Amino acid sequence: MTTAGRRAIAVLIAAFAALAIPLVASAHALLVSSSPKAGAHLGTAPGVVVLEFSQPLNAQLSSATVVDPTGHRWNGAVVSSLEVRIVLATNATGVYTVDWATVSEIDGHKISGQSFTFDVGIGGGTAPEVAANLVPGPQLSDIAIGGLKWVEALALLLLAGQVLLSRLASRPPPLDWVRPGFRASSVALSAGLVVVWAEATVGSGGHSLPEYIAFFGNLSGVWLIARLAFQALTLIAVVQGRRTLLPIVLLGALVMLAAGGHASGTDPAWFGVGLDAIHLVAAGLWAGGIGGLALLQPPGGWRSPQARILLGRFTPIALGAFAATVIAGGLEAIQQLGSIQSLYETSYGRVLLVKMALIAVMLPLSLMAWRLKRPHLRIEASIAACAIGAAALLASFPAPPTAAAKVAAEEAAATPDAGLPAPGEMTLAGAAGPVLVGLTLSPGLPGPNRATVYVLPIEGSAAARLLLANIVVDGTGKALTSCGDTCRQTTVTIKAGDKVAVDILGVQGGEADFVIPQLPAPPGGDLIAKLEAAMKGLTAFQYDEFLNSGTTTEHGSESAVAPDRSTWNVAGAGRTTWIGTTEYVQETPGGKLIKQTTSDVNNVLSFVWDYYEPLTNAFVIGHPVVNGVPTTEVEAFGNSQDSPIWFTFFVDSAGLVRQVRMTTTGHFMTDTYTSFNQPVPINPPAA
Repeated sequence: MTTAGRRAIAVLIAAFAALAIPLVASAHALLVSSSPKAGAHLGTAPGVVVLEFSQPLNAQLSSATVVDPTGHRWNGAVVSSLEVRIVLATNATGVYTVDWATVSEIDGHKISGQSFTFDVGIGGGTAPEVAANLVPGPQLSDIAIGGLKWVEALALLLLAGQVLLSRLASRPPPLDWVRPGFRASSVALSAGLVVVWAEATVGSGGHSLPEYIAFFGNLSGVWLIARLAFQALTLIAVVQGRRTLLPIVLLGALVMLAAGGHASGTDPAWFGVGLDAIHLVAAGLWAGGIGGLALLQPPGGWRSPQARILLGRFTPIALGAFAATVIAGGLEAIQQLGSIQSLYETSYGRVLLVKMALIAVMLPLSLMAWRLKRPHLRIEASIAACAIGAAALLASFPAPPTAAAKVAAEEAAATPDAGLPAPGEMTLAGAAGPVLVGLTLSPGLPGPNRATVYVLPIEGSAAARLLLANIVVDGTGKALTSCGDTCRQTTVTIKAGDKVAVDILGVQGGEADFVIPQLPAPPGGDLIAKLEAAMKGLTAFQYDEFLNSGTTTEHGSESAVAPDRSTWNVAGAGRTTWIGTTEYVQETPGGKLIKQTTSDVNNVLSFVWDYYEPLTNAFVIGHPVVNGVPTTEVEAFGNSQDSPIWFTFFVDSAGLVRQVRMTTTGHFMTDTYTSFNQPVPINPPAA
């Protein structure tokens, strides 16, 4: 083989070896997907904000909140291992800020200070599409803990190398001058104690005993305690001179170190932990062994016969261990990075490049020195220590989510569509307690029809899967069978005027009531176009709003003067006045008035249904009187922005919307419009 070929192989081996140093990234719980997405422009506030994370969450220590434009904070809850939901009972116009802090159930690492925004009723806006799921960099506390982990890992790996050297020296002829002191065992335990205390304090918030108990009361806490226990047993074995027990308990400490890292988040977990344990053990044998050799002083120096005997025994084991780290490291790097781009585009990848550079320096130096029987042990040990330090620092940098994790999170955050109406089908909507219910009838003619019911509680599709439901037509009940997580179906016989009820069974269930309109229902597309033109031509209006989330009800009102003046009041809460690009926010009645400039110009002629156009499945379903005014009732469906929503418009002869009902997940809202083109004074409020 040519010299160039040998160099190419050496560089390739170095690249793989850089990925093989242990101490993989901690299992940081990163935001992977959300609904609504960061920077979204919405016509109505979502009934629930959904956050999907990359790793299982500690439910007691993880949190999320949404701050609405009036300053009110809505708190969320962990509803599954990877998901947080925040229920909103508001529809205030303006910018909403989503904040979260997560503690990983796998290793207890905390990520805080993360946020993104979306807006409601701004009308398209100019706010940038913020990437909420960027991989964050480490905080100072993370880097400090990473430095302590370096000391802990360096001591454990050095101890593994010293155990190996002592065993090699005991072979005949014995080498009595090889007497490692194993002092690294006390260093490892001391550093481990500080690491665990620091991680528990940061992860729990360090405020109370219950929070510490919550931190240690799950799987990540078990691994941390077990790691300390094995390190304590290692120190005891050293002090008592139990050389047979020492390798066993040291192996346990290394396995627990692997179990407390990102490896536990792989599927299956035993494979990831086993692979990382091989990393640690193999690195201890060759890198720790080199460190152990650097601390020895053979009689006559490293060129003496005694030294050459030890080097001869160590070399084949070190080469085998190095090969094991290369293979295991390549496999684990695929799991952690997911793509080559992550090597350059994330902080984690860039630190990994530093490791590659260190190993690239170390490998050719080692190959040349050992081939010439002139090893530079202290230089090699120093470089190995730096590489291990870079690996320990990686524990402070979240590994980017894999493509598979991103796809899974996007699917989990998206609103399921099983059971939604097909184009042209007549569809109605209502609420059964907190559960959204959509009823679609096909073919929509008198007689037998396929009734498809869409059911979606605030808790999402996983909770919908467990819901039982039946349908009652004029007193005759029939069970609904599942056609998907959010879909139920059966065949019913109907005619105009029939009363239909969809019963959602269970503690959080309820009944959604419908009245069958004229069949076939007349199309309502022309009336939708007429109301859109009439509402866009207004100069002023007011409306009262009642918003029901299924558990709470909020009353608000808005006055608006075209083109850019509006005042929004929430009963018993705050008031927001928006004039042009200036907002005046009063979070509580009589409270402090906050003046702020927005990046968007108020557009009062932007209505909630604008954001869901084109509306489909529009049908005339009745002719009721609203506040003494005859209207035509039109039902329509929208399914943009991953949020299916039903609208029921009550339109007068001039095309003005006298009332509109909006029905979507956790958001059952009725707006009643008045004061069309009437003078409404809207001025900057007094301080």
